[in-house]
Amino acid sequence: MNVALHVHTNFSACSESKLPAIAEYCRRGGIDAIAITDHNRIDGALAFAKEAPDLHVIIGEEISTMHGEVVGLFLSKKIEAGGNLRETCIEIKRQGGLVYVPHPFDKFKVHRVRRRRLSEIIDLVDIIEVFNAKISLPMYNVRALHVAERFGKVGAVGSDSHFVASIGSAINIMEPFTDPASFLENLRQARFHTEASGLLSTWWVRMRKMVS
Repeated sequence: MNVALHVHTNFSACSESKLPAIAEYCRRGGIDAIAITDHNRIDGALAFAKEAPDLHVIIGEEISTMHGEVVGLFLSKKIEAGGNLRETCIEIKRQGGLVYVPHPFDKFKVHRVRRRRLSEIIDLVDIIEVFNAKISLPMYNVRALHVAERFGKVGAVGSDSHFVASIGSAINIMEPFTDPASFLENLRQARFHTEASGLLSTWWVRMRKMVS
């Protein structure tokens, strides 16, 4: 199946992607499963699950912690922003979810998890984003891949999509899954489709929404 990870909807301040448009894009593009990971909220993901019952929707959240952003996948409840990074990861695990570290080495992303902080939570990490379609420089993706390999962590590719047309810029091609455990196991054997996305588009969307 084709799985899109790290996707934002218009429930995030920096995205204009409306739920019906995302659903239609997935259906037309052959995307079978999608992880909705809005910033500090899961109501967009829950709403999308109702909008697109024919798709396999992973409820996620990109959580702003005191030490950078971390994504929780397969969540049942919203996790509050602003907490300790390690405690946030532990809460993801309490919910039976998976800890996914997005764009860990992109120095232009001020809310990334820094290298030292990543080493402090590496025992809790399930997935490292080894390709982010909106990365500032390709070498940051290479560094993420090396760290994932070094620590034996599952790698994944994420579009970090903030507009509909960019959802397909990072696709994980993997065997079907039924729960977090089978998702993680099958993701380990996944093939990736990747292409660059528009870095500046996110900032333009954020500015447009602020003045509208």
